[in-house]
Amino acid sequence: MKRFLLLYKGPPAPPDPSHEGWPEWFRAIGDAVVDVGSPAANGVVLHADGSTSDDPAGLNGYSLIQSEGRSEALDLLRDHPLLALGGEYAIEVFEVPKR
Repeated sequence: MKRFLLLYKGPPAPPDPSHEGWPEWFRAIGDAVVDVGSPAANGVVLHADGSTSDDPAGLNGYSLIQSEGRSEALDLLRDHPLLALGGEYAIEVFEVPKR
């Protein structure tokens, strides 16, 4: 099995309405869930020169799933509740090699 990091991207959304359906989705994909993850908030960007700024890239949270490959991982995400919020929201998927 391969592991995939899911990065939830989009504008900030209130936690209650934007997370409707999440517990059901996690239950539906069952053993594919490695870590349900967490929402992300109050981000800061650290630049190479040591300066900081408050304009992170719209990361709203993360999860970790597993599947046989990228195609199967994408199939698991087709009905993810975040995507139902509309075109401003997206899920970035990265394979995380096991050590």
